Amino acid sequence: MEVEQLEIRDYLAKCPPLTELPLDCLNEVTMGLEIEYARRGSEVLKIGERNERVLLIRSGAVEVLLENGQLYGRFSEGDWVGYRSIIRGGTVSMTVKAIEDTLFYAVPAELFQRVMERFEKVRKYFSDRKPERLRSAIQEIRGGDSFALVAMHVRDLMKLPMLVGKDDSIRQVACQMNEFNAQTAMVTEADGSLCGIVTDVDFRKRVVAEGRNVEEPVSGIMTPKPLTLTPRDQASEALLLMARRNIRHLPVVENADVVGVVSATDLLRSQSHNAIYLVGDVFAAKSVERLAELSQTLPKVLVSLVRQSLPANDIGQAVTSIGQAIVRRLLVLAEEKFGAPPIPYAFIVAGSMARREQTAHSDQDNGMILSDDYNEAEHGAYFRHVAKYVSDGLDACGYVYCPGDVMATNDQWRQPLSVWRGYFTDWIENPKPKALMYASIFFDLRCLHGDKGLLATLQAEVLSMTKVQTLFQAFMAGNVLSHKPPLGFFRGFVLDKDSHDEGAEKGMDMKKRGVVPVIDMARLYALAGGLEPINTWERLDAIGAAGVLTEGTINDLRDAFEFISMVRLQHQAKQIENGQKPNNYVPPEELSALERRHLKDAFEVVSTMQESMATRYQADRFR
Repeated sequence: MEVEQLEIRDYLAKCPPLTELPLDCLNEVTMGLEIEYARRGSEVLKIGERNERVLLIRSGAVEVLLENGQLYGRFSEGDWVGYRSIIRGGTVSMTVKAIEDTLFYAVPAELFQRVMERFEKVRKYFSDRKPERLRSAIQEIRGGDSFALVAMHVRDLMKLPMLVGKDDSIRQVACQMNEFNAQTAMVTEADGSLCGIVTDVDFRKRVVAEGRNVEEPVSGIMTPKPLTLTPRDQASEALLLMARRNIRHLPVVENADVVGVVSATDLLRSQSHNAIYLVGDVFAAKSVERLAELSQTLPKVLVSLVRQSLPANDIGQAVTSIGQAIVRRLLVLAEEKFGAPPIPYAFIVAGSMARREQTAHSDQDNGMILSDDYNEAEHGAYFRHVAKYVSDGLDACGYVYCPGDVMATNDQWRQPLSVWRGYFTDWIENPKPKALMYASIFFDLRCLHGDKGLLATLQAEVLSMTKVQTLFQAFMAGNVLSHKPPLGFFRGFVLDKDSHDEGAEKGMDMKKRGVVPVIDMARLYALAGGLEPINTWERLDAIGAAGVLTEGTINDLRDAFEFISMVRLQHQAKQIENGQKPNNYVPPEELSALERRHLKDAFEVVSTMQESMATRYQADRFR
């Protein structure tokens, strides 16, 4: 190859989806392409013409126009154009016009199709539907993680077994298990081969409950010929086997020798990376100081869950369960300190904790719905004390005070049911900017403690109103459009700066411009449909089941939401591992070229859905 061709090959090797092609294929593409040049203002491809090549923009920029003259998009260096017509048979369906002097690498159609047929990743990259490309990207994220339980083996989790002879007495075995704090023992023949298993449950059910003589041989209470595993078995399969057979312990056997034992607890502990056990520790905490200590491990839990490549919804549910447990424990401690509540009340949380979609520590949003029996003179002091205790405790645990004072310590958000009913009626019947702000907070509520019926009554009444108030729906739709995906004119990313960090560099705001647009849309469709779910994924399921949107549309939106959420979570996990405070601002350079491509696909799916929603609810009246 000439030096110029080597430079072209090096450039191709950096351009998705050619980055993973073998050298022989890169050489073939390099030798087969031609260099084309288009002056500013010239038409590169015209609707109706026959196209015989795919164009990679080396420098410059083009715009792509629909048949009606509407702008489809603008593309610059590293972007491909012309591939749709090749995939669809060769006829151009959109005009491509140079808006700068532009240099192309033109790959002949026949060569392009050969590469597509040979490499699945190339084929998926040029898939005609963005959602299909997104789905493929999500599958790759799921399948390539070494921390996932599916990638672990029994040998990674098994413990050394306790071996006893089948003729040993029940008393002997019980004493031995007690000495070594073991929950199970492997019962063996004289030659060392496994013949049974005995657990502490067997001693309770078959010895104590039945009044059995403890001098009898342990073989009389063992489970004979138990199911076994090998060290090479996948941990995930072991967990499924235990669940199907309702078994808590399984022996691990290699070449007829008992080499270990694995329990369902071991498997679950590995899968959750202590999330479940942290919740248990929270409920056992006796003080705010202990809760604050436990909450410091939350970032590590988030990192471990992300590194397992669990779905974003599962990560949000696990992380939120810890925050909710802290709230509940603080309320129990408060009632121990100040006494039982004088009247029924519901302690409610709002926002991401209510939706069960929390990531790292965030500010607190909460309130109290009091029974209509409330009397300020008699009951006011009690509920003020409880609210302050909980709010201060949450702040100590890293859930900082709400900057907007949306907390139960604010008299406005600690009111009887009738007052809350009036709030919602006013917000729905008289939608104004401030009302819409509260709507984005208080239309996602969950009761964590107290009389859940108070919130259930309120939510049922609210849904009956939002379902018929079309003016409110239109205002909400307009509010949804205030948060748009961060896509610029040239399909680049719009960057924002963290206002709370003066030294921070700009990045994509993956909260306000990423996940919030989907959260807001799901909320609007749910409220307009009178649907009860609060979690965004559950709302999308309910919207699809109700036929409000097609199954395909729901799947596309779910995939976009999942990919955006995972980029955000991976960014936060990386910051935590680097000892930084996690935020929502992802610099584009932190992502690979392929990740940026998939992220653009996800944002474009959301943007398209926003426009469809705006038309449906006539949001143009309030934009």
